[in-house]
Amino acid sequence: MNSPIKILIDFEKIKDPYSGLGQFCAHLKNYFDQSPLKPQYWIPSQFQRLAKKCSLLMPHSDVFHATHQDSPYFPFSKKTKYLLTIHDLNALSEIQSEMGRNKFISQMQKKITRASAVTFISKYTKQEVEALFDLNGKKLEVIYNGISLPKTSKIPQKIPTSKFLFSIGTVLPKKNFHVLIEFLKLLPAEYQIILAGTTFHEYAKSMIEKIKAEGLQERFFLVGTITEEEKRWYYEKAEAFLFPSLLEGFGLPVAEAMSLGLPLFLSDKTSLPEIGGVDAYYFKNFEAASMRDVFIQGMKNFSIDKKMRLIERSQLFNWEKAAKSYLSLYQSL
Repeated sequence: MNSPIKILIDFEKIKDPYSGLGQFCAHLKNYFDQSPLKPQYWIPSQFQRLAKKCSLLMPHSDVFHATHQDSPYFPFSKKTKYLLTIHDLNALSEIQSEMGRNKFISQMQKKITRASAVTFISKYTKQEVEALFDLNGKKLEVIYNGISLPKTSKIPQKIPTSKFLFSIGTVLPKKNFHVLIEFLKLLPAEYQIILAGTTFHEYAKSMIEKIKAEGLQERFFLVGTITEEEKRWYYEKAEAFLFPSLLEGFGLPVAEAMSLGLPLFLSDKTSLPEIGGVDAYYFKNFEAASMRDVFIQGMKNFSIDKKMRLIERSQLFNWEKAAKSYLSLYQSL
C-alpha cells in the first residue's frame, strides 16, 4: 500500500488577516483542514525567518506549495515537488531602477525554474508571466480566488447620511483612489463616497488633505479598516462600487461587490476587465468629466438583468472550487 503524500504549504501570510494574501491562506486552510490529504502548514517562527538555511528547518514533504511569488522558502530536497503561485507582477511596475528590475526578474526566474508547476490567480497574470519569463514546458494552471462574505452584516461606525458609492482597498498609489476626489466634485451633492482600507501610507494622508482642501470632508470619508460584517453592510447599502485601481492580479473586492449585484465602475487596466466581465462599466481614462459620464450613463443603463448576470458570474469565484483545484494539483505532482 502506498504511503500518503506529504504536503507542506507556506501559510506565513495567514498572520496578516486583513491582507489579500492573508485571506488567500485563511480561506484555503478552511477547506484543506477537511481534506483527507491532511496538508501541513509552514508558518515560520522569527528565528526560522532569520536563519540563513531556513529550508533546512522545514519539515520534509513530497510537495511544497509557495503560496505567493515573494515567498523566500524553497524545499531543501531536490526530490520535493515545488508548486509556485503567482498573484501578480505589481512589484515590477513599482521598481524604478533597471538594476532593481533585473534583480526581480532574475529571482523570479529562479523560482520558476525550480517549480514543477506554476499557478496564477487570473489569466491576465499568466499572460504577463509568459511574456517575461522562460516557463520551459512547466505545468501551468489558472485558479481563481473565491468570495467569502459573511452571511450577515453589521452597521459600521460611519453611516453615510445620503446616497453613497463604496470602494475598499489598502490606500496606496497603485489603487489610484485619489481620482475619485475630482470625480465626486462633478456628481450631484447628494452623493457621498465611503473608502475603506488601511491608511498607513503617505498617499492616504495626502488624500485626506486634498479632501479637506476641496471642502469635501462631509462627502468623502476614509473610514480605515473595517470588519467583514461592516464591509457587507456597505456593499448592501451602496448605490454602486468604484474601483479605479491601476495594478491588480485579481481584484477580490470586485468579485465581492459583484456577488451582491452592485453596479461596478472599474478601471480598464490589468486583470479588472477579466474579473468584471461585460456587465461592468469601465473608466477608459481618469479625467473627472469622463468618469462622471461613464457613471451617469451606467447608472441609467443598469437593469435587473445586468444585476442577475453579475450575481451569476460571481459564482466563478469560489474558495471550495479553488481548494479542490489545488488539492488535485498536489496529487498530480
